[in-house]
Amino acid sequence: MRTIVFLSAAAMTLAGCQTPMPQSVVDSQRPASDSVKREYVDALRGTIKPGNFVKAEISSVVLLDPEKQIYVYCTRTAERAYPNWSYIGLSLEQNMIMGLAKNDYRCHDKRLRYYDFPELRNMKS
Repeated sequence: MRTIVFLSAAAMTLAGCQTPMPQSVVDSQRPASDSVKREYVDALRGTIKPGNFVKAEISSVVLLDPEKQIYVYCTRTAERAYPNWSYIGLSLEQNMIMGLAKNDYRCHDKRLRYYDFPELRNMKS
């Protein structure tokens, strides 16, 4: 019983370490450009089965690090076999994808705006 209580407390503590995006970052939101969308679709082409997504959305792009000009955005998708949202967070530097994180906690921030992403949903091979 002590072990369960300890593990639960540890999990809550770790969950508390993941802070949402600062308000200044959220205030910098702008819709993803066509080039950002195109680069994302091109990066996935050949790695996933076309037509696999039943829902696809892309978030606004936000300025994460003004000094280094690092921008971030998220995508969320639902597949036929797995209807719940799956999240991917991406970072951009000089308009190129520099990193990604599956299920990035920042993608769950309620202040982040999401838009329909038909380019991904309708992707051809």
